[in-house]
Amino acid sequence: MKYDQFFTPVRIDPINEIDSFSHEFGFIGSCFSDHMFQRFRHHGLGAWMSPFGTTYNPLSIANQLLGSIELSNDFNLYTQSGQSFYWETSHKVISQSPEALKSAVDAMRLGSQKALQQMDTLFITLGSAWAYELNSTGLLVANCHKLPASNFTKRLLEISEITDALHQVISRINHLNPLLKIVLTVSPVRHLRDGLVENSRSKARLIEACHSVVDSTLGCVYFPSYEVLVDELRDYRFFEKDGAHPTEFAIDLVFEKVKKALFTGPFQKVLAEVARVRQMEQHQFTAQSNPLEIQNHQQLIESSKMKLNADHKIRW
Repeated sequence: MKYDQFFTPVRIDPINEIDSFSHEFGFIGSCFSDHMFQRFRHHGLGAWMSPFGTTYNPLSIANQLLGSIELSNDFNLYTQSGQSFYWETSHKVISQSPEALKSAVDAMRLGSQKALQQMDTLFITLGSAWAYELNSTGLLVANCHKLPASNFTKRLLEISEITDALHQVISRINHLNPLLKIVLTVSPVRHLRDGLVENSRSKARLIEACHSVVDSTLGCVYFPSYEVLVDELRDYRFFEKDGAHPTEFAIDLVFEKVKKALFTGPFQKVLAEVARVRQMEQHQFTAQSNPLEIQNHQQLIESSKMKLNADHKIRW
């Protein structure tokens, strides 16, 4: 690196050369997966987002995927204070009725299975190697559901545990959909509540586990989301005020690198045209705006969409 450069570039190997909107993507894991999902959909791409909610530790992510493949393997239902939830899902998947919750989650699992069967590329974003086990049963949970900390034991997952879980779920996915490409990545969100040293230990284990799996698994690659933000950008201007979460601009920069790794040059230009139309759709008029101006703007949006739709099957 020359000292007059402001960034240390992270080398990113090409993942694919996708050139159409027929490709189906999937996202599961930490909140960074949701950020990427939103940007893929914003650009008119077909994308599935896990319905089980934000999940950080790799063993719970693997359990959610396995539960979507093996529909006979039930999740663990728990009811307290009139609220029911599953230990395998996030705190947002709750209901006052256990029966209603079971019906909803069973539908989620079936829908996820169908999505996995039709998917071409699945992004699995690992957030933390810190996990919580239920003291009463030893069950590793995806979320503590705001129950007292005294109900759980917190521990750092071993690298071997993570690799074993990922190998198992990837093997099952390969039987379900042999052509599915899996992209492993580590979330750049810093888990400061664990402590800086503890966060570094956690991320290091996740990164090592990802590379171990990629090195021994066909059709599985690693995308350096964590390294781009922490090593290439490495400046607090790219983080929110909490110093933990990337800004929207930082996420956009990572998404640009994802696009370059996944799509052909000409197709990236098409995606830029879709983004331009999306920006037009988001334009806000005031109450004093000229009605004719608004009408012309809407007509321009529709004509732009028709022009793009003539050559592409965009998922508006």
